[in-house]
Amino acid sequence: MWVIGRLTRALARHVRRVSWLAVLLALLVHMGVTWALLVLAGESALVAPQAFPYYYMTTATTIGYGDLSPQTTAGRLIVAFLLMPGAVAFFAAVLAKTSASLASYLRRHLVGRMTYEQMRGHTVLVGWRGAASDRLVDLLLSDTATDDEGLVLVACELDENPRPEQMRFVAAGNYADSPVYARASLQGADRIIIHTPSDDQSLAAVLAVMAHAPNAHVVAHFEGPDALQLVRSHYPQVECTRPMSAEVIARAAQDPGSSIIALELLSTATGPTQFSVAMPTGIATSARQVARCFKDQSALFLGMRESDVAPVQINPPDDQPVREGNILYYLARQRIDPTELACLQGTMA
Repeated sequence: MWVIGRLTRALARHVRRVSWLAVLLALLVHMGVTWALLVLAGESALVAPQAFPYYYMTTATTIGYGDLSPQTTAGRLIVAFLLMPGAVAFFAAVLAKTSASLASYLRRHLVGRMTYEQMRGHTVLVGWRGAASDRLVDLLLSDTATDDEGLVLVACELDENPRPEQMRFVAAGNYADSPVYARASLQGADRIIIHTPSDDQSLAAVLAVMAHAPNAHVVAHFEGPDALQLVRSHYPQVECTRPMSAEVIARAAQDPGSSIIALELLSTATGPTQFSVAMPTGIATSARQVARCFKDQSALFLGMRESDVAPVQINPPDDQPVREGNILYYLARQRIDPTELACLQGTMA
């Protein structure tokens, strides 16, 4: 049995090395020679245009319905010693090539060698930090407004895609590698999250990302203040985050229950969650009117931001002007579509 196994593996290796063109040409030659010999043998029923392809395929696939068969001695010899072994062998070769191509495609997808330059509106996650990144992916996928177009992971810490059913994977040699970001279709992404294991890697990723997509919505996480301040000074449009555990602990000690409020504001699992929406086009109003409008939608208006580089105003004054393009932050059980803010339509600019 081991001899048969070695021969099978050797045959599979040789088949994989042969091109599709060579296999198809050999198949056509075999069909042509078989057809010509059957014509010479006088097998008129088998060589008819509507019969020969059908007979050849049923023989190649070993189905053999029996409705067509050679009637002459020469025809039987041709079928037994040329058509049957050749057709079955070529059919097996086609299956082997197809299986090898599919396995190669799946393998390339798994190890991050594919390119996704045609993707648009997706999320790009740069870096992998184990359980923390795994949880981050769960949170991203739980919001249907941000996961519809797909998620692409760019990482150099992984040999294989940790979640091939939920996201695509692009393997990177380092986070300053420009071709890697092109393969992840960085310019077509709606949002980019940089969450690498170290601040140095995150800083390198920010520089590379901003070189490819300077107008993208970028969120970068840093453990320390130095790299964070450097990014903010050069790229104020990049939203930088830091661990808030110390602040949450201190506030919980000073004001009991504050940690629960903080977690609920960002939790997508249960209860109301904090969302944002851009002010609809052609509308100018006040913070008071916006708060009333959100209340009509069973939501709580938290604050606003005039642009991506402007500071966030929490609980702005009632007379604070609110114009089109301003970013509004609110607390609600589900995301509100801008078209649902009908209560603001009466305050057109």
